[in-house]
Amino acid sequence: MHDDTKCLKIKAPQGSFASLSVPVYRASTVVFGSVAAYQNRRAAMYDGYSYGLYGTPTSRALEHAIAGLEGASRALVVSSGFAAITLVTLALSKSGSRVLFPDNVYDTVRPFAENLLARYGVTPVYYDPLIGSGIAGLLGPDVSLVWLESPGSMTLEVQDMPAIAAACCAQGIRTAADNTYATALRCKPLDLGVDVSVCAVSKYVSGHSDVVMGSIALRDEALFRQLKDNARMLGQGVSADEASLVLRGLETMAVRLERIERTALSLLAMLNAHPAVREVRHPALPGNPGHAEWTRDFSGSTGLITLFLEPWTRPVLAQAVEAMDQFAIGASWGGTKSVVAVLDAPPLRTATPSPHDGPVVRLSIGLEHPDDLAHSIARGFDILTSAQASLAVAT
Repeated sequence: MHDDTKCLKIKAPQGSFASLSVPVYRASTVVFGSVAAYQNRRAAMYDGYSYGLYGTPTSRALEHAIAGLEGASRALVVSSGFAAITLVTLALSKSGSRVLFPDNVYDTVRPFAENLLARYGVTPVYYDPLIGSGIAGLLGPDVSLVWLESPGSMTLEVQDMPAIAAACCAQGIRTAADNTYATALRCKPLDLGVDVSVCAVSKYVSGHSDVVMGSIALRDEALFRQLKDNARMLGQGVSADEASLVLRGLETMAVRLERIERTALSLLAMLNAHPAVREVRHPALPGNPGHAEWTRDFSGSTGLITLFLEPWTRPVLAQAVEAMDQFAIGASWGGTKSVVAVLDAPPLRTATPSPHDGPVVRLSIGLEHPDDLAHSIARGFDILTSAQASLAVAT
């Protein structure tokens, strides 16, 4: 054998070596032992390996771990949480049907629904997230799917998932829940009657703000195969390197959530007390919309806190937020570092009125020391307090 051929014939050593972590199996081409195995490779789509895009031992290990946590029999990982939402929606809807979304749905879903779904003859309908069993009045034979998002990622209403799922099941309508806020450690939608549980793995599951990925978990084998087939047709897949990073994050998710939850709860009284804050949203607060359902269906909370501010804060809000030195300004959340997102007004609502008319600040609490975060928030509040005093003098 010539040297240039030897460069290509590298084999892993054989032996009893076993790693405590899941190895990273990078692959585009999957090699088969025979022509027959190659020609039948798509039969291995669901449990075996046919092509690197559709699964490697690393991504399969992650899928099995997610299924176990969700109480599911099957799971698949895709390129983002949003990709998981669009995949499920496209797979379960058809021309002439309606798909129901809660009015607090993740904001990127609306352009998808209004543009892409509508182009294919699917009508999006938005409903009051607190409707509960009343959703039965919106259902009919033309409804192909009902989405839930509990709590909503910005306004944090908690839905009555068992009631909505039961009403849909009674009419043979599939339900899917975005469980990104809670993760499977704080809520298990499948146990509450929901058919599909979706999560933006980019957030708490990976936990380090360096991976974009989504997961889909379910118990129906036929539906899993339908989703897997659709994922293949849409070119959905994840790399082994990204799957490995998520597996690493998964190992510390429980302890991260415990610390994050404890810190978030310790800040609520401080946030509630400031005159610039009209309302604080966090599921553990007794006045939070859906608090009773949260108490019943969730085993705990996480680190998202939404502040609805007074309208007079607008002129100085950017300065106040920029003074909060422990909070990075960004759109995502769920990592080790605290993040703040700022909206000039509450998110768009079309089925229910917006709860307030002032700016909105969403805090994602990280792993910093609680005292450092409290001091950082106080720096921003001091600027708001000074602005309020100036307004009082001017009037």
